[in-house]
Amino acid sequence: MRIAASMVMVALLVSACSKKEEAAEAPRATTAAPALTEMDGPKPGKWKMTTVMAAMPQPVTMEVCIPKTSFKEMQAANQQAGVTCTEQTLTRQGGDYVGHSSCTHPGGKMTIDSRFSGDFSSKYTMETKTVMDPAPTPAMKEMTMKVTAERLGDC
Repeated sequence: MRIAASMVMVALLVSACSKKEEAAEAPRATTAAPALTEMDGPKPGKWKMTTVMAAMPQPVTMEVCIPKTSFKEMQAANQQAGVTCTEQTLTRQGGDYVGHSSCTHPGGKMTIDSRFSGDFSSKYTMETKTVMDPAPTPAMKEMTMKVTAERLGDC
């Protein structure tokens, strides 16, 4: 359970690299997204986040206050937590952002592939696939997770 909670926190940190979706409909082709260090996180405020993972018997819902954040700030938080990412890409596919990260942490390496959708000011969804090497347990070698976030208002 502790590792599952850690994975949720990593996913939340990764989700902070999501940018608010532009008002105009984007073309369906894959396009370059802004540089990660230039991107804002979700709109500041109180968010209800529901996480579903195959390794957890039931969804976990929590409410968190998210301050104004940028990916650059989240990158610094990751480094303080002992996570170093050597590869981080983000592309725009239609209205979604698709990300790939290759990171190391005190226990080994992890590769995270993510898809973010939503307006990031009232709601968004993040789906991730994480591969860990070495895996803490055989069941944790490859994990999928879906986080649905809904903004509830100000903190």
